[in-house]
Amino acid sequence: MKFAHILLLALFALTILYALALKLCSMKLDHRTAPIFISVWSLVGLAATWPFFHPLWHQGLKEFTATPSLLALSLAKGALLYLSFATGQELMHESLSSTNYVRPMAVGMIAIVNSALGERLHVLQWLSAFGICGLAAGFFFKGHLSELSARGKRAYVVLVSLSVALAGIDQTVISHVNWYSLLIVSNTSMLMLCFILNRKRGWILRDALFHRSAIFAGAFFTAAELVKFYQQVVINPITVVLTVQSAAAAVVLVLSATLWKERTVKE
Repeated sequence: MKFAHILLLALFALTILYALALKLCSMKLDHRTAPIFISVWSLVGLAATWPFFHPLWHQGLKEFTATPSLLALSLAKGALLYLSFATGQELMHESLSSTNYVRPMAVGMIAIVNSALGERLHVLQWLSAFGICGLAAGFFFKGHLSELSARGKRAYVVLVSLSVALAGIDQTVISHVNWYSLLIVSNTSMLMLCFILNRKRGWILRDALFHRSAIFAGAFFTAAELVKFYQQVVINPITVVLTVQSAAAAVVLVLSATLWKERTVKE
């Protein structure tokens, strides 16, 4: 088995684990805690891997200095991530399966956008991306998603749009800088925004940093992000990586129906 395939399998398993952990957080914690514990644990993971990847940061710093627009995109990604995680937790509280069908719906559009940005896919990779996108469209019009509240449906559309925008930023910045520098800047940006917006909500900061569910979710998410971004662009195309994560939705659907009685087993 090729190393690239091993990375994809590891990401598939970690995607399932962090999806379940985030569902538990959505049931126990305020949705505004998610961007905080995700950014904190992501930065912890980046600090732990610093001895291995610090040359990437020094390289990235030179690229950011030479091309400020790439730095601006990385900072903007932090703000978009904040909105994505906060909105995602709101939707997840209503339906875990719907949240996990965001990426499948977005992956077809991501393939088109990233292709315009320089990503190259094989025919089977295109078919896989659009096939999963088609299944998600069926879920939107005929499945459990069609039973969501109007607010839930709006959140779903926002999340799909954010997913496409974030993937486009990833393709642009990683291809010109590197994944490690992008993660450092975007997560630092998101964390700073979290502290600004929640500076008068000490209980949100406390839960995000010390609640057991937040710790588990943050740790699983960080592991998945490191495995994901390590391979993106350089080893596996972003669309392929997101297609594999989208495939994990089927497992999450069954688990959400079993554990939280969402009516999704038939889907």
